[in-house]
Amino acid sequence: MKNQLDMKRLRIHSAASMDGRLFVQFIALILMSALRKKMRDTKLIEKYTVRELLLEMETLTQVRYSGKYGHILTEITKPQREILQSLKIQPKS
Repeated sequence: MKNQLDMKRLRIHSAASMDGRLFVQFIALILMSALRKKMRDTKLIEKYTVRELLLEMETLTQVRYSGKYGHILTEITKPQREILQSLKIQPKS
């Protein structure tokens, strides 16, 4: 789990903090496994590693403005669009 999630030293001084940190890492591991399975099912695993896919999607940001503009999604690149289509995710415009 430590290497797979790029988890460094815990640096935690209480048992409660360690339990919380391990719980969050456990949830992250579940999400990574689900993403990896979805990538295998859609053949994205042949084109990207999990880390490469996450790095590609990292720049996709939703900005929330108060007033008439509401939510604005940053421009989606072609690779991001292909990934979203493969995963059957419809971005909100």
